[in-house]
Amino acid sequence: MFKKISYLYVGLFIILTNNIPVTYSQTTLEAMLKQHVYTLAADSLMGREAGSMFAKKAAGYIAAQWKEIGITPLVGDSYFQPFMQNQYHNLAGIIEGNDPILKYEYIIVGAHYDHLGIKTKNGDEVIYNGADDNASGVAAVIELGRQLMSLQPTLRRSVILIAFDAEELGLHGSNEFANNPPFPVNHIKLMMSIDMVGWYKTSGYVKYEGLGTIKNGEKFLIEVSAIPDGLHVKTQNFEKSIFTGTDTDGFAKKGIPTLSVTTGLKSPYHKPEDMAHLIDYEGMALITEHLTNVVQAFSQDESFQASGKIASKHKIDKKFVFGFSANIGSNHHFYTEGALDGKTAFSSAIGISGQLNMKFFAIRPEVYYDFVNAQHPMGKITTHGVAVPLNLMFQTPPSAITGVAAFVGPYYSYKFAGRQDGAQIDFDNLFNRDEFGLNMGIEYWLANFRIGFTHRSALSNFSQTKNADNAHIRNRASFATLRFSF
Repeated sequence: MFKKISYLYVGLFIILTNNIPVTYSQTTLEAMLKQHVYTLAADSLMGREAGSMFAKKAAGYIAAQWKEIGITPLVGDSYFQPFMQNQYHNLAGIIEGNDPILKYEYIIVGAHYDHLGIKTKNGDEVIYNGADDNASGVAAVIELGRQLMSLQPTLRRSVILIAFDAEELGLHGSNEFANNPPFPVNHIKLMMSIDMVGWYKTSGYVKYEGLGTIKNGEKFLIEVSAIPDGLHVKTQNFEKSIFTGTDTDGFAKKGIPTLSVTTGLKSPYHKPEDMAHLIDYEGMALITEHLTNVVQAFSQDESFQASGKIASKHKIDKKFVFGFSANIGSNHHFYTEGALDGKTAFSSAIGISGQLNMKFFAIRPEVYYDFVNAQHPMGKITTHGVAVPLNLMFQTPPSAITGVAAFVGPYYSYKFAGRQDGAQIDFDNLFNRDEFGLNMGIEYWLANFRIGFTHRSALSNFSQTKNADNAHIRNRASFATLRFSF
């Protein structure tokens, strides 16, 4: 049944792509790159939204290029690897190495071919062509394949080329391959993601992020791999940005060395202005030449090894994380006797925390400065203090990029200063500096950011003596919380 479905999709790709030319009017690398970008970022492909017929047409174009070059499908007789109930498709081809042992070790070079499709603005449909993001990366991978085919007798390790689908929806294509490769995952020795390499002149460099994941990575990238004249190569030990991601992610989380190759976000990123005529094809040609040299060097060197190090953003088993938090909300006085409570007043807090993770549970101690207000019959009360909560967390696995947690635990607060109706608070006779209570709340996280709600309920009295209604007062605070952890 699976084969029948696969054949059906291949037939559909052929029908959809029979109007895309694969002949060339020029033979220079720069001209080839330009043809690929203009084709993939054309209005006729309507922004290549993942899962659309236009993304399928783009996939068909890539497959036709690989077939013409002579690249072998990775599995069976088709480049196409459907996933998520055949809604999306990766394409994968292989250039086999020549060493009898090393040819079963793989270097993966990938680029996503999907983009944002069409959006409606002011009642008009606007095409997001995605020339730099990521027709440029796909074009570089196609021509990298062409150059490596001519160098195939020199390759020892095998090189796998992949065009990933559904990257813009959440790195789905690359995660699918990383989680379900057609061979043991530890046979993948290096994964390189080529993502947005079309604005070299504006950026002034091409950056290789992830050098720290490779033992002696500088040697391979700078010393062994010849850098073409006119190309400025910049390196970074690890991917750092928590706001952006590329297809290295799923591989890096499995401990595989990764390199993210990019000229950065200088182009009109995720804007309709990201069009083919703005791409720097001369710079792309230099980058493609260097990529060829880099991949060839990695393929040939028997001593190539992982460093064992991984970027913080790719760590999935963070036993301990450190964070900063900011709380904004209100506080009021709870009266231990009577039906009424005091009126609320603005309160806030800022602090630091640590968190020890044990999969579904965690322990999080915190220390923060808090600024607590409350309305009082004798005048508004303001206190400055240091609070120390110790929370027990019940959470979804912290290895996931998103999740939720509920927490509860005791806290202690010491109020070192305060005023009532403009005058100094009498901590000797009227109010207590020490406060004990219960801290509880919920939070949602996305990557390194957490947002949530915290309620703090004092169990000890703030007042030293009872009022006329025989009641003590206790603080009750509620905060909206923003936390950044790393």
